[in-house]
Amino acid sequence: MIGLQSEHPSTFFNSPQVFFKTRWLFLLLYSLLFCATLSTCGKKESEQTIAPDQSDKKWDRQRAELEYGLIQAELKLALSEELYMVLDFERKELRLKLKGATVWNYPLNIAEADSQELREFIQRFQGDGGRWVRFLSEKHLFASQEKTPDSILAIVSEVVKADVELLQRDVPSRFQLLWGYGLILEVRTDIKGIPKSRLKSTIVEVREALRRPFGEARIILKMDPGDALTLYRAAHPGLPTLLYPHL
Repeated sequence: MIGLQSEHPSTFFNSPQVFFKTRWLFLLLYSLLFCATLSTCGKKESEQTIAPDQSDKKWDRQRAELEYGLIQAELKLALSEELYMVLDFERKELRLKLKGATVWNYPLNIAEADSQELREFIQRFQGDGGRWVRFLSEKHLFASQEKTPDSILAIVSEVVKADVELLQRDVPSRFQLLWGYGLILEVRTDIKGIPKSRLKSTIVEVREALRRPFGEARIILKMDPGDALTLYRAAHPGLPTLLYPHL
């Protein structure tokens, strides 16, 4: 009996069938433990990754309302089928648009891009009611050079939809666009122009000086002569102007 008992364990563990079954059982348990560990780590990592994204995607109600108001304002202008101007301070671009399509654009490289003067301009434009659109009240040419290349006239004529022969050949040196309420966009070029009307320019400057104590917002834009000519010819009293502020 003793001999048989001492022989039986050796026979049992040396059996190839039992050895392989034990080995596969061990591998199965190890795999289950490994998968459980990966699942736990992955869950922690996903929680850490998702948390910042959820905070980043927090809905900004005020910004959404501003963007909706701007979309509605531009849609109305696009449907009017008339030329309109866009002062886009968000993208730093000045545009002329027709039916929603840009027909001319120029960078808004304003020296006072982060100044109080620019903030005052945006605040005055919007007013207490948060307006997005104002209409150009007048423009004034201070000085110009009386010669325009035909190539530039062809571009201007395409933008403003006018006969080339009807366009004046004055390249602006300095002019202003005004919307009332002390809002002034002054455009300057490197052209050395001749004053168009000293008396009228003096009257305009005196009038602006008298208004200044009551508030004025003037931004100055340096522009290429050809682009300045396009803007000056396209701008006219009553031109709708849409303002995109810093959102």
